[in-house]
Amino acid sequence: MTRKTAHTPPDMEAPEAVIADRLSIDSEDDPLYHSEAPSSTIITRRPDWFKKALDRPFEEKHVDVDGCDICYMEWGDSSKPGLIFVHGNGAHGRWFHFIAPLLTHDFHVVSMHLSGMGDSGWREKYSREQYGDEIVAVCEHANLGPKPIVVGHSFGGFVSVIAGHRHPDKIGAIVLADYSIKPKEKHEEWFLNRPKPRPTRVYASYEDARARFRLAPPQPCANQYILDYIAGHSLREVEDGWTWKFDPSIYYGFTIGDDLEQIYREMAVPVAGIMGQYSWSSAAETMEPMREMRPEAPLFWMPDANHHLLLDQPIAFVSTLKALFSVWPKP
Repeated sequence: MTRKTAHTPPDMEAPEAVIADRLSIDSEDDPLYHSEAPSSTIITRRPDWFKKALDRPFEEKHVDVDGCDICYMEWGDSSKPGLIFVHGNGAHGRWFHFIAPLLTHDFHVVSMHLSGMGDSGWREKYSREQYGDEIVAVCEHANLGPKPIVVGHSFGGFVSVIAGHRHPDKIGAIVLADYSIKPKEKHEEWFLNRPKPRPTRVYASYEDARARFRLAPPQPCANQYILDYIAGHSLREVEDGWTWKFDPSIYYGFTIGDDLEQIYREMAVPVAGIMGQYSWSSAAETMEPMREMRPEAPLFWMPDANHHLLLDQPIAFVSTLKALFSVWPKP
């Protein structure tokens, strides 16, 4: 089953009332709950670099993957090496809209919307294998070359590992952006015994809906201008108002699998990890087992960043990727 691409409203500067409202705590729309940074630290005005990145031309394209319409955004010269960004749980491809254009000097860049999220279609049932296949299908449709690099944030890191496991001959390298692999004995099925999902809430107006946007998992984020941008593209218009784009049934019966440690150890694709300093993924009890699993893999944390590190420190995130790609993966 596919869903038509939702109408996306024009970008709007957040009014003061919306900013004030977003400082309150509202958990009713979990998993979009978000704990805000102190108001004194919030940056609402879009900096020039951000505006210029959004102004860079790109193409929106679509590819059918096993009966589902998958949407992606494409920047740059197709003769350059391929690079694809894969977003996290409940997010969408525009989380990287302000990141991707900053890497086109060296790469042909794509940011995709996974099925059930963003501007891609919905499925009757979702699986880790299907998501891994979607990544490879987009890489091939966009002509990213024989060995593109995949950068996956959070849940996007998980399905990027699955893509590398299933298609090692079609992936050049994988960067895990705040996604960690646990030893088998500490494995958790995130969505086990999850109750049957309820429909997403419908809001009377676009402004009301956008004001209730929350990050998941919750964390402070000072860059309000980024939150406002991705919030606006997280919504779709329905008969009675506005609601979220993601399919609430994605994780109903979804299996992570207790074989991730084995997959990670044996995956025939170079891998690196960038964690946020304040994220659970940067803790020694998380990083040390990963270093033992893949001693050759670069693994480090980025200063002054939490789980959503590309929102916390976008320029540092780009600079870190540039530095990493200058020396890794080695031919």
